[in-house]
Amino acid sequence: MKPFRQYITERLAIEDNPNAYTPPATSGARSRADIAYERRQARLYGGVMARVAAKALAKSQAQHRTQAAREPFPWSSGGYNMKPGWWHPTKQWFLFSKDYHVTQIVKTPRAFGISTAELNGGLLKEAEHLVSCRVNWYDSEGTPQAHTAESVRASILKTDIDLAYEVQRLAYMKGWLKVYSGSARNSPSLEGINGDSLEGINGDSIRAALREISESGGNHEVVMVDRVGLNRGQSQFKRYNPKDWKTAS
Repeated sequence: MKPFRQYITERLAIEDNPNAYTPPATSGARSRADIAYERRQARLYGGVMARVAAKALAKSQAQHRTQAAREPFPWSSGGYNMKPGWWHPTKQWFLFSKDYHVTQIVKTPRAFGISTAELNGGLLKEAEHLVSCRVNWYDSEGTPQAHTAESVRASILKTDIDLAYEVQRLAYMKGWLKVYSGSARNSPSLEGINGDSLEGINGDSIRAALREISESGGNHEVVMVDRVGLNRGQSQFKRYNPKDWKTAS
């Protein structure tokens, strides 16, 4: 137990400047009680920490086996043979030949790990955005109606809506990337790009995709990356050499 004078001195030092106070270094042999306490703590928590470390290692090894077992995405080495798809660092990527990227999410949300409640929430937010922008849909009689979550769902499935930030964000937040292989989209930000493009939020996923591209062979000098922001309208476009995947931000 600390002497009363030492305790008061330390408390006053902390109150005067909490950030500058450094407790005095202890000296002398530790007591038997301290040694016994440390041993009890090691017995109590040493096994827990070992199990946590083993679980983390097993998860890392499983992810590595998944990546090694699957075929790499068919990244291009140039050309205008556009192949749209969704890519994930640990889950199976897929291509599609019709509809839009957002259509795939609404059709098969479970493939992206998106629950029904999450999808409904994203559709509702997208509807609220369209209402705020005064964008209507038209019923069977041609009468304009304000968008609802269900009207947005129907419009996406009919491919009347090709981009829906709030719905796509659900996939981006789970590590998915909207990708094109050999894309040549009509966009000022992609002018002159004749190769692959990535779009997403998760930086680890973007770096993993660039790494896969760099290891896939071929002449991959430029990949266009659209780093989507956490809020609408915050996209940042950057050109990367896949060999610089470690420094991609």
